[in-house]
Formats: sequence, structure tokens, C-alpha cells
Amino acid sequence: MKQYKRALELGLIRTIGQTPEATLHAQIGTEIERMTKRGETPRFIRYSKGFVGLSRWMTSGSLLQTEHDGEMALPLELSRQIEHHNNEVRKKLHDRLHTILPGEFEFLIGALLGKLGFEEVSVTNVSNDGGIDVRGTLVIGDVIHVRMAVQVKRWKDNVHRPTVQQVRGSLGTHEQGLIVTTSDFSDGARQEAERANAVPVALMNGEQLVALLVEHNIGIHRTTYDLIELGDDRNE
Repeated sequence: MKQYKRALELGLIRTIGQTPEATLHAQIGTEIERMTKRGETPRFIRYSKGFVGLSRWMTSGSLLQTEHDGEMALPLELSRQIEHHNNEVRKKLHDRLHTILPGEFEFLIGALLGKLGFEEVSVTNVSNDGGIDVRGTLVIGDVIHVRMAVQVKRWKDNVHRPTVQQVRGSLGTHEQGLIVTTSDFSDGARQEAERANAVPVALMNGEQLVALLVEHNIGIHRTTYDLIELGDDRNE
């Protein structure tokens, strides 16, 4: 059975298109790129001629050829060490979000929105924000413009339904809402955000926030590593 058919059966991809194999290839490529930027170990690894495999199948000490000639996959043990280190850094970054001043946190969210493609980003007056902390316009391909009003919650407890209702009530004309929290959302909050026939309110929890900060190099810096390999005697 072809890979894409098995992936559809397992629910790994969802598509309504007529070329699910192309959808699978595109989604795997996007996932590899995003997880790599976030300092996470991708679930898949690309080989030549369009083949892909699960990275967890790599044996300790082995090097596997990826899609690009000359670029080698990391040995499993080294990959695990890098993943453990990056997880620790993500935890520390999340903890740091609770130590900065409220105004600094709002400006940090504004900077992240700019990286995500928002324009005309402005942080509202801290002492009189009316429930909205940041405003901006999400621009997609110079064609789609979505005005967003953002409320940030540097909380340890979950955000509940009333907060979603408050944000929706504070929206201006043609605005959509976004709540960013360092914690998470209750089931009631998620149900309210997705309520039919109501203005959409998007939700970003702490895990998603940290992942996006890492992906866009906010609050972190990256280091590189060097791997050496035996040369080919025929080329010496």
C-alpha cells in the first residue's frame, strides 16, 4: 500500500484534494522545516528521489542520507541530546515570560506578531487598554488583510469562557480577536471561541507561544555543530 494511503488511514493528513500524495509531500516538507526552526526533532526525514522515513527508526551511531546530496542525518543519540537540551531551553524561556514587566511582555507579543506577518502593529496604553493590549493587521500575500485585536494573559491558571466573551465585546468594526496566554484554555473557553455565528477569537496557549518565539528567534539564539566523516580515498 502506498505511503499516502496509509497516512490517510491513520489520520496523519487531511485533504479534500484529488492528489493526496502531493498534499502529503507538501505537509511533510512544511513540518520538517517548522520543527527544525523550533529546535524540535522532526518526525520525518527526507531521502533522495522523494522517499521519506520516520526519524525514530534511525539506529544509534548510524548516518542516513537525506534529500540533499552530502547532507547527513544526525545519529540518534546526538539527536536525543539536542532535543533534551532544546526542551530545557524552551522551559526556561517559558519561565522567563513570567518574570518580565507587563509592558515588556506586550511589546514582545507585538514583536512576534510582526514576525508572523502582521503590519501596523501597535501596543495600546498599558493603563487604559480596555481589555485589548495589541492591535495589528495580518497581511497575507498583499491580498488578504485581517484586522486583529489581541489580549495577552501572563497567567498560570487557565483562561476561561468570560475572558473570550470580554475580548469579543471589545472588538472594533471588522476586527477579529486573538488571546495569547502563557497558560492554557479551558474547554469552555475553546467552545466559546469557536461558537457558530460569532466573531472568531483565535487562541494561542503557552506551548504554542514558546514554539513560535523559538521558531522566529525571539528570546533565544542558535548554535551550530560540526560533524566529520571519512573521506573517499578515490577523491584524494
